[in-house]
Amino acid sequence: MELAKTLQVTLNKKANPKTDLYVDLAQSLSGVFLVGFLWMHMLFVATIIVSPELFNSLSEGLDKYYLAQVGIPATILLIICHIFLAGRRAPMRLRDMRIAWRMTKMMGHADTWIWAGQVITALLVGIFASMHLWTVLTQWPLRAATSAARVASVGPADPSWGGFTFPFMIVFYVIFLLVGEYHAGFGLYRILVKWGWFERHKMGYVLKGITVIIVALGFIALYTFTKIAGGGA
Repeated sequence: MELAKTLQVTLNKKANPKTDLYVDLAQSLSGVFLVGFLWMHMLFVATIIVSPELFNSLSEGLDKYYLAQVGIPATILLIICHIFLAGRRAPMRLRDMRIAWRMTKMMGHADTWIWAGQVITALLVGIFASMHLWTVLTQWPLRAATSAARVASVGPADPSWGGFTFPFMIVFYVIFLLVGEYHAGFGLYRILVKWGWFERHKMGYVLKGITVIIVALGFIALYTFTKIAGGGA
């Protein structure tokens, strides 16, 4: 992210003084698009709750009309751009992290704590999203049966270890769901508040409600996948 900071300083010195405004706007727009993608993705995953057939038909439609082939690379590119734009203001050095932590505790302000949570969850989302994309793309095409088998798999804890098994992927997706929705919900809240588009408290309640609904759908979908993998659906 030092490269991003250096680039921003260079642009501000040699170009329009409004560059920072444009960069902030680009960051906000990329964040809004990514939140929209995440929520649409979660609604797609939640169709498994209705029936595996609906999930499969939508997945087949993504392949038939090349929406997945175009959408996945475009989303990855947008994620990289968002990381590049947002990371320029995140503390990356250990010294900067310590200063930011002390300032956050000293201020004791709710929105400041939300910002700190955004920085932490951004790192986790980047790691978890990379792992998720890898597992999905290596098991393409996306179908209910393969997704259920992936969710129910025990991961690296082999049954031969004295009969010990661990639901690695369930734990993985539960954590991914929570940190991803936290980052998306509060990230959108920070964007809307930053630009003054909506009243702070009312929008906070609306976004918290949407986040709770999305998380609930995610949990029910994970449970449904495990039931399918076990032959219960």
